[in-house]
Amino acid sequence: MDLRIHFKGPMDLKGIRKIDKQIQKILHMYPSWEEAVRQNTWLIIGDNGQAPMHKNHSKAVIDLRKRLKKYRVTKIQRGLRPKDQLVFCVNQRMAYIYLVDETITFQEIITELKKDKRIDIIAWKGNAGINIVSGSKEGHFRFEPGHELIDCYNQSWNIEGDHELLDLQMIENNQMTYGDYPDALARLYGALHSHEGRFLVINAKPGFDFKAQSTPPHFGAAHGSLHKQESLVPLIITGTEEKPTYPRIIDLKEFIVRMTD
Repeated sequence: MDLRIHFKGPMDLKGIRKIDKQIQKILHMYPSWEEAVRQNTWLIIGDNGQAPMHKNHSKAVIDLRKRLKKYRVTKIQRGLRPKDQLVFCVNQRMAYIYLVDETITFQEIITELKKDKRIDIIAWKGNAGINIVSGSKEGHFRFEPGHELIDCYNQSWNIEGDHELLDLQMIENNQMTYGDYPDALARLYGALHSHEGRFLVINAKPGFDFKAQSTPPHFGAAHGSLHKQESLVPLIITGTEEKPTYPRIIDLKEFIVRMTD
C-alpha cells in the first residue's frame, strides 16, 4: 500500500482490498475460517500510518536547503567535504540535521528553523536532557528519564517547561499520557541517543513534508513523523485471549515470545 498511498492519499482503498483478498486465500487453505483461528494465533498489523499532504504542493514542501541556504550543505553525490557545515538526512516528515562544523552552534540553526511555522518540533540533546522548541508555538520544554511523572506505558520522566509543545496530557497522581504525539518522550529520547554526533531532530506538522537533495515528492500522503496520524496503526489479534502489555509495536516482541513459550 505504501507507494500507492503516497500518491493517492490515505483514503484510497484499493490496497486494502488486495490485502483482504490475500488474507482470504490463506484462510481458505483450512477446512473453515473458524478452524484456522482454532489452530493458530493470527496477528495483522500495519507498519505505519500516512498523513495527508497539503493540497498546494509548493506549500507542502519544506525545503531545508532554502531555509538554511547560508550554510554549506553536503551534497549526496560527492560526500562529506572538509568545508561542509551541515548534513541533511531526510525521512519524509522528519529529518536529522547534523552540525559537522564545530563552530556552528545549535542555537543559530534553531533560530532559523523556528522561522518556519510548518515545523512543529525541534529537538536536540543537551547537558541536562532533551530540549524541545517549535516553529509553530512559543516556549521551551525539557525532559529526561527520572521519577517525577509516570506515563501511560509505566515509564518515568522528569519534565520542565511548556509540556504543551508535545501535547502531553497531565492527569492526577503524577500520571501523564500523550495526545498528538504517542510515546513522544521515549521515541525522541531514543532517536537522540541512537548514535553519536551533533544533530537536531525536526518534525513537520501534518500536511507538510521535508525536502533536501534528491528527496522524492509525496503528493497524496507521507509519514515518518511523531504525529498520531502516522504513529497509530491497525492491529488485529485473534485465536487467543492474550494481548500485548501495551498497545505499541515495541511491545509485540514480548507478546510473541510469551505466546510461543
